[in-house]
Amino acid sequence: MTGMLRIILNASGLYDFGVRPFSDVSDKLLNCLAKGRLPENPQSIISVLFPYKVPVERGNLSRYAAVPDYHEIAGHMLTTAVGALQKAFGDDFEFVWFVDNSPIPEVYAAARCGLGVRGDNGLLINERYGSYCFIGSIVTDLVIPPTSDGEIRECRHCGRCISSCPSGALRAEGGFDRKICLSDISQRKGELSEAEAALLRQGGLVWGCDTCQDVCPLNVDAEDTYIEPFRARANPSVSVSDLTTARDRAYLFRGRGVVERNIRMLGEFGLEDMPSDGNSEL
Repeated sequence: MTGMLRIILNASGLYDFGVRPFSDVSDKLLNCLAKGRLPENPQSIISVLFPYKVPVERGNLSRYAAVPDYHEIAGHMLTTAVGALQKAFGDDFEFVWFVDNSPIPEVYAAARCGLGVRGDNGLLINERYGSYCFIGSIVTDLVIPPTSDGEIRECRHCGRCISSCPSGALRAEGGFDRKICLSDISQRKGELSEAEAALLRQGGLVWGCDTCQDVCPLNVDAEDTYIEPFRARANPSVSVSDLTTARDRAYLFRGRGVVERNIRMLGEFGLEDMPSDGNSEL
């Protein structure tokens, strides 16, 4: 069955996946509306990786925001895979995919599925693609043989991500303070406090933060993505003028006003004095 599963997923463009019994994650499910979409009697979970590192020069966006919105790309690939699985195994079984808006603790599930180690920054770190991966999953009531022993493996604990975190959001004693995370601050609506604005300027990106990933020794040789839509439609930077025509970008889900505020705050592209067109809302 594992060989057949691999053929089907590979044909859908999914090459990095692992399988574990659903019971591995059943006691850690997240309470969200998507939880209601789970099969009535889930038996297996297939975790899938979508590497997103692209061979372009760094700009003013974090790496994950430089590629098209992964909800669209990953969703299309998972929809294709689920359709093929349904056709192969029949209507007696149900296959349901999730990405981001998911009851599945994605990093935990992927680690249990043998797709990488869990870093001190809370990210999954894959052997080939480092931590530059989006995670999706397929839950089914079909019993599928596991592809790993289910053991959670951790990173080297070198401490570089913690010591390099610009805002101190990562703690040496463990834990994570989202309130001062630069990535989280860059996505907040409304006016930023002076302290938040100072942290944003320190990070230097108008959306997200890559510091803890850039310093990770397990990311040094991370391979670029093979997913063609990510490669073909990558754009590592954004300006105020770009926002007028921008589409299919993760940074738009908060509204263009948030990104415009950040661009002006950082004085990117000499646009700090450019008047707003009045169509943006924070």
